[in-house]
Amino acid sequence: MAEHIKMTPQEAKERVAALRQIMLDTYRREIKNQPFFTSLRGGTLSRKQLQGWIKNWYTFALEVNTVMATVYHQIVGFFKRHPQLEDRIAQKIGEEFTTPALGGHARMLIPLAKALGVRANEMIEAELIPEARGLVDFFVRSWIDIPLAECFAIHLEEEIFGYISQDFRAGLPKYGLTAEDLKYFRVHEEADLSEEHGGTNQLILQKALEEGFGNERAGWPLEYCACISVEMVANFYDGVYRRYA
Repeated sequence: MAEHIKMTPQEAKERVAALRQIMLDTYRREIKNQPFFTSLRGGTLSRKQLQGWIKNWYTFALEVNTVMATVYHQIVGFFKRHPQLEDRIAQKIGEEFTTPALGGHARMLIPLAKALGVRANEMIEAELIPEARGLVDFFVRSWIDIPLAECFAIHLEEEIFGYISQDFRAGLPKYGLTAEDLKYFRVHEEADLSEEHGGTNQLILQKALEEGFGNERAGWPLEYCACISVEMVANFYDGVYRRYA
């Protein structure tokens, strides 16, 4: 690991901005115009591919939302010293479990699945494709056993789901889905492109760098973390597109 070095607030802010730019550039290069999304926006993605997507996405959404609470406990000492950040992470976790009702975000996938012709049990019992299993395991691990700055450099990626949600909201009406069916994406678009979720990750990462938690493991520089997280998402959508064609 690198030596603990505390950054000034300005230095930390600039580092986070640079990492965020890497994340956004990777999204534009690897996801925005990949076949899954160009087909979704054009209305040519098959219903079989959409069904394959939600069967594999449900487990990811549920496991990542539930394991996120672990980070609160893992670094509770950090949050005790920064109650304003503790408030934000607590609000973020709470929303995942209670918005728009008990069960939270993942429960909204059940009516969405029904609209796509997928039963809840098909998602619950789904045996994930390798790309989906890799996505789940990568992000679950990123919450439970990696350094603080590395964790939140990876989770800068959360912002891109706001853009992904925009594509789903624009594309799925072509398949006969209603605004009510698409509530899952509306909620994520509003949260992930705002200060609520994406902004919280940026602020926690900035404070971590200011306090010297920016030490980087061999093979895991923060720039790599900001990039690989998006590439894992790209790999998931590529896998769905190919395997359910």
